[in-house]
Amino acid sequence: MGVTKRIDSVLIVDDQQIIRSIFIKSLQLLGNFEIAEASDGLEAFTLVKENHFDMVFCDLNMPVKDGLYLLQRLIEVQYTSPIVLFSGEDETLLNSAKVLATHYHLNILAIVPKPITSTMLKEFIEQASKLSTFPKAKAAVKLSHEQLEHHIKHGHVKAFFQPQYNLNTNQVCGFEALARIVDGDKIISPSEFINVAEDTRLILPLTKAVITDAFFYFSKLNEQYSTLNLSINLSGKILDDESMPQWIETAASAHLIANSSITCELTETAIPSNPSVMIVALLRLRMMKFKLSIDDFGTGFASLEQLHMLPFNELKIDRCFVSDIIRNTKSQALFRRSISLANDLELLAVAEGVEDYETKCLIQKLGCSIAQGFYFSKPMSAKEMIENINEVGLKFGNQQEETQIE
Repeated sequence: MGVTKRIDSVLIVDDQQIIRSIFIKSLQLLGNFEIAEASDGLEAFTLVKENHFDMVFCDLNMPVKDGLYLLQRLIEVQYTSPIVLFSGEDETLLNSAKVLATHYHLNILAIVPKPITSTMLKEFIEQASKLSTFPKAKAAVKLSHEQLEHHIKHGHVKAFFQPQYNLNTNQVCGFEALARIVDGDKIISPSEFINVAEDTRLILPLTKAVITDAFFYFSKLNEQYSTLNLSINLSGKILDDESMPQWIETAASAHLIANSSITCELTETAIPSNPSVMIVALLRLRMMKFKLSIDDFGTGFASLEQLHMLPFNELKIDRCFVSDIIRNTKSQALFRRSISLANDLELLAVAEGVEDYETKCLIQKLGCSIAQGFYFSKPMSAKEMIENINEVGLKFGNQQEETQIE
């Protein structure tokens, strides 16, 4: 659980002595702070390694080692204190720097053009003092090939469901099945094993284990919820196996699940060794009446070329275009274009990574009708999710407000 804290120590990073002096005088008028200063990113990082700071103010454009250098170093050490970035550069560059920093989980409080006024400084200090701070997350320990193989053989691979919501009705309309390893009380996230699976032949048995568990619990939905959809993730690498489409159909049939209730999401984590085999497999899945989704659209292997070549039913808009959409006009533009593209191609658009009510309202206003994310519900075991839906109904999840967006 997070706790709020006082802002006592501040680091100011700017190559101009006069700017640093103005910062110091303004801070001294606001309170009794321990203030350190640095003239470039290298000097600043040296101070960060030797001292704790409750807050950092950093200019981006500096000679020798600039603010981007400092951000890189802070990413490497998983720095958690709030950071305010400022610069005389244009807004596009500032926003791009913020996207980089937030993507790698730096705590960017604000990013603003110069100059920073005393009023702004006071507001930033107040905002930082209200933030919940958490212990630094430990770096994920990757499973070895042998460990992953052990978990697969012993039935530890499970499906966790994250619900997808129809924003017009505020009701659950489907689920995405996500891979987890459950070893006693310990839940291991994909970041600790997916790369190992992709780099070995374990991705196939891993995927089959997730799908088997997902189909078993999806089939336990009450009859009244038979219209709900289940999305499963398929790496391009497993589609090298020509028997995979038939295996999925057989598994669905064994649980009396209609093929049309299943969406196969093509993930962009790995490009198959033989793309033509993957394309044939996807076409075969469509002929079997499974739906196809292009996952993480706009990143990596998820491209316009794929949309042109393959008969997708759905386009999933990557979270990187959603997480900062409230304040980043570039994210808004790209999101809007993605929705427009989906409409032109008659595809269903699904937004990933919705974490607050304001984002939910904005993407709905921009034309998106299906979304998922922590705002609605975190992933939970397939068993628990299906039990909740059967008991509570399609209103399950975080529904703070149900006012239709005009």
